[in-house]
Amino acid sequence: MLAFIFVGVGCSSEPTVDASSKTAFKQSIQEIYKSVPENEQQKFNETLTGMGALLFIAKKGNEEEVRKFFDGMTYNDIMEKAQEFRNRVKQ
Repeated sequence: MLAFIFVGVGCSSEPTVDASSKTAFKQSIQEIYKSVPENEQQKFNETLTGMGALLFIAKKGNEEEVRKFFDGMTYNDIMEKAQEFRNRVKQ
């Protein structure tokens, strides 16, 4: 179900999510994962999985819509968006 969450590629110095296809998405996420310091990789993986699960539910299982949400994001963008989600939940 959530296997589609893990992959990535980018044009800038920081890799970004490419949502143009399921394969491109997976490859781009993998590139981002590889670019993250080793001590942050597990946190990134958990964050992406959690966000992906929430979006999957919110988008009624539409994987393409979930991929579009992440399109163009960098590691920092994803982590910042996750923090925004957490802050909303706390309110």
